[in-house]
Amino acid sequence: MTTIDPKGRMAIPAAFRNPIIANSDGESAVVFSFNAQGQCLQGYGTERLKALIEQMRRREQIANETGEEFRTELFGGPRFNSTATISFDGSGRLILPKMLVAMARIEKHVFFSGNGTDFSVWGYEHLMSLDDPRLASQQFNARFLMEELGGKR
Repeated sequence: MTTIDPKGRMAIPAAFRNPIIANSDGESAVVFSFNAQGQCLQGYGTERLKALIEQMRRREQIANETGEEFRTELFGGPRFNSTATISFDGSGRLILPKMLVAMARIEKHVFFSGNGTDFSVWGYEHLMSLDDPRLASQQFNARFLMEELGGKR
């Protein structure tokens, strides 16, 4: 759990930052995409972004070979229109673009949940408002962390 200021500045916790650096050719950069299904941001390394672009190119090539229609704006648009590669400093501080902050409904408190190679970022208030049983674990963890912080951060 961290906070974001009105200018969009926040820090990625080290537990999430270090794997991202390893998956970004050693760069201190993270890719954020809006995940419409999860109503959150997905953070991952630049190598994964390259793999996603290559996957789209392969699908386009297969479609061309089989005579099927392939529209990159329909396949890649929803993902790549709301994607930003952002550099961060040694402490993990960065500035999130206002569009991504708005899309993910991030207010003040920011909750991170990850699987080792990428992570999800929710605005705490928005995460707690979602009625989705698949998010019960994230909601429990976020509530616990907020109580540990006393809701003051």
